[in-house]
Amino acid sequence: MKHLSVVALGVLLLSAPAFAQDKPAKPAADKALTATGVVSAVTADSLTVKVKDAEVKFAVDKDTHVSASGASRKTAALKSDGKPAQITEYVKVGDSVNVKYHEKGTTKHASDVTVRASLPGKK
Repeated sequence: MKHLSVVALGVLLLSAPAFAQDKPAKPAADKALTATGVVSAVTADSLTVKVKDAEVKFAVDKDTHVSASGASRKTAALKSDGKPAQITEYVKVGDSVNVKYHEKGTTKHASDVTVRASLPGKK
């Protein structure tokens, strides 16, 4: 019995480092990134933003959330007319935006677009 206790204790001591290891880090694809700049182009499936001296293109889809002044009313009006809401309804070239995105391979997917300031007369 004493011998069995010594063996069990030895096994626990040898396996302790395996239990003490840190959990692996999440892949970089799960990390939310942010970009802020001015819209230089917008289509139904993409958004291009000038960030500092570079143009960054983001993929957008039905899962992309857009926040803009008056967006709730516009969405309700489109819904009552039976028209689908697209990013081009809310975001225009020249708007200052904040984009939260995830990298999926070589594609940057916009998960949230917030219009910070619109150009006058562009509503």
